[in-house]
Amino acid sequence: MLPDTTTVRARWARVQENLRAADVDAMIVLKPQNTFYLSGYTPVIYSHPVLVVLPAEGEPVFVLHALRAHSSRRVSLITDIRPYGRWAREIGPDHWWQVLSDVLAERGLAGGRIGIEGEFLPYNHLARFTEALPEATFVDAGQALMRARYVKDAAELESLRVAASVADAGMDAVLAAVAERRSEVEVSAAAMRAMQETWATRHPDRIAIDFGNLEGGVFNSLWAYSLIGDRVPMNSAPPTDRRPVDGEIQWTVIWTAIDGMHTENERSVAIGRLDAERQAAFEALLEINEEVKPYLRPGLSCAEVYEAARASYVRHGYGDYLPGRIGHGLGLGPHEQPSLGPHDDLVLAPGMVLTIEPNLRIPSFGGLQHSDSVVITDTGFEYLTTTRRDLIQV
Repeated sequence: MLPDTTTVRARWARVQENLRAADVDAMIVLKPQNTFYLSGYTPVIYSHPVLVVLPAEGEPVFVLHALRAHSSRRVSLITDIRPYGRWAREIGPDHWWQVLSDVLAERGLAGGRIGIEGEFLPYNHLARFTEALPEATFVDAGQALMRARYVKDAAELESLRVAASVADAGMDAVLAAVAERRSEVEVSAAAMRAMQETWATRHPDRIAIDFGNLEGGVFNSLWAYSLIGDRVPMNSAPPTDRRPVDGEIQWTVIWTAIDGMHTENERSVAIGRLDAERQAAFEALLEINEEVKPYLRPGLSCAEVYEAARASYVRHGYGDYLPGRIGHGLGLGPHEQPSLGPHDDLVLAPGMVLTIEPNLRIPSFGGLQHSDSVVITDTGFEYLTTTRRDLIQV
């Protein structure tokens, strides 16, 4: 569900606590996922920069183009909305950096330590910041916001559960289409049709959109693509009219976002009887998955989970095919922090949502993997996606 005022205020408080700990006076937020996190509002197509000014103490301010003033006032949970530009009778200063300067001057923060999203902020925007706020000191505060996003709140978890159920419906259609030896395109389309129907009939009150940018929006976020055999190592590629033949493995990826929250469901399916190499790889990967599961629990770091997977790959004779990570964070992004890789020391905590996806990419025949969305609980983890996880053969 979309967040309510209480939920969003709690988000502000978490980020503000992190800002104060980093001795940051205010943060300027531009990344669409982050402005949505703090406001509950997305224009879908941004067209012009959308900014949230979040002080370390006090209420945030929403700065957006006059074109978005009407819709933001109806939806945003930030009530201090400052338009710039002109749209019909809505008239503000010509440029967003003028509004930004005014807002920070009002708060007495024009010469303060100002946080920015270092991994996202375009260079020309930073130049505008420094021109508008010549007395300010700019520091990277992106992690102050990202750390607040790691643990999902109740609204986010509810949306994730709906997104997972839609993904499961899509994967049911995938398994049926693969059993009929459908092409990559046909399997992908079958999944997306099933997800659209599930959304329309079971969850018509939810929004199925992703985050756009200045050049366009994403009005539908129920996606799938399917790859066969030696195309699997391409990892993310447009589906084609290629059809499977007996002995191949067909891999299908489903991503869904409901209310902005993403889940992932991926399955590999054996087409007919597999040869010895493929059969052994499939069975080994299922065992690796099982051996990693006990490590998905609070108190262990992402790197420790990965190390358990590495040891299992070696034990099963696939150490040369170890992937760079075996899962990643989910939330407002389909691939967000953290990473279940060897260099991520973040400790898992209840409420974190990730994928678990040990995989194999073997040049002689392609590759395979199952991927599930999971939430860390007090004692371990819970699957959000529920499609069967065995050696699926059709």
